[in-house]
Amino acid sequence: MPIKIRWKSKEYLGIGMLLLGMCGIIQLFFIFIGQYFLEIGSYFVVILIPIGITVAIFFASMIIFESYAQIERREKLRTQFRKTKNQLTLLKRILNFPITKPLVIVFSVFTVFFFITFFICIVFLDNTFSFIIAENLSAVACLLIANLVEKSYGRVQRY
Repeated sequence: MPIKIRWKSKEYLGIGMLLLGMCGIIQLFFIFIGQYFLEIGSYFVVILIPIGITVAIFFASMIIFESYAQIERREKLRTQFRKTKNQLTLLKRILNFPITKPLVIVFSVFTVFFFITFFICIVFLDNTFSFIIAENLSAVACLLIANLVEKSYGRVQRY
């Protein structure tokens, strides 16, 4: 992952905080599911593991955001004197918001891998170990997908 992330600059600090908050809300959703629906009894597992996973999916969403931002900067330099069309649908306006695409990608990948891994592991292990394995494998899958997006779509230039 060769991206040089510029998050300390004033331009990306607010977006970074939004990404971190939304990744925390995603993990809060999985804490709720784990506590009440999947019947995980250990508070340490339900609280401490998702803190580390929040950092991992935050890093994955930062990588995806930075690759989309690089493409957007490149397109802006190429087409800065063209006339723009302002007739965008509501869905296009929502998807054009900078943090929407990374969060949709990370949330969908994390959710799919979490439930698939959890239901496979529940056959062989108890609820707590299945939750830990599902969270960790889902975070690794998010990081791998972020790397794939960066390499295939973003083609970010190395610094």
